[in-house]
Amino acid sequence: MAQRHSSCGGLSAVARLAPLGLLLAAVVLLAGCGKSPPTRFYSLTAMPAAADEATTQRDVGSCPSLGIGPVEFPAYLDRNQIVTTGQGAVMHLAEFDQWIEPVRNNFERILMENLSGMVCAGPMVSSPWPLGMHPERQVTIQMRRFDGTLGGQAVLRADWAVLDARGNVMLWRSSQLTETVQGPDYAALAAAQSRLAAALARDIAAGLAEAARMGSR
Repeated sequence: MAQRHSSCGGLSAVARLAPLGLLLAAVVLLAGCGKSPPTRFYSLTAMPAAADEATTQRDVGSCPSLGIGPVEFPAYLDRNQIVTTGQGAVMHLAEFDQWIEPVRNNFERILMENLSGMVCAGPMVSSPWPLGMHPERQVTIQMRRFDGTLGGQAVLRADWAVLDARGNVMLWRSSQLTETVQGPDYAALAAAQSRLAAALARDIAAGLAEAARMGSR
């Protein structure tokens, strides 16, 4: 009887300790999880045009209305995470470093802001055009690459064309541009990609000036 009583008392003690053990295990698991790092958000920024760039483009003649778009981006960039390249064919998605808005929208707006200081256009609109608007010139852009390596190079590759009011191609060009990423972080990469957007704007401004000369012949 004494042994039976002692055994039951032991089981009762284990039963009382079991909830405490589960509670301690839960505390350990929660402590291991910790808090996630805060997400950092980035945006492309426009670059002020040099005075000679703005003056040269405004000397072309009258200012035709200009439509920008469609601007097409590859599917791998259709995400908020900033995309970087690794060795070989490796690509990386930044979990805690993201664009504040879809990069295609950000790029198109910044491109237009850059162009506004380089070309004479009245007005400049984005695709789809406002109701009743038919631009005299149109620039279509198909982006091939827009990424880079932290502390390395940022790359932009794009095909673009200038069209007349009837949709006929006046000229077609391909831009392959690189910029040094002047730092090991995503802020430096975003700054380099902003410079790439400005460089593409300069290419397009030169193309619009060439198209204007072709149209005046």
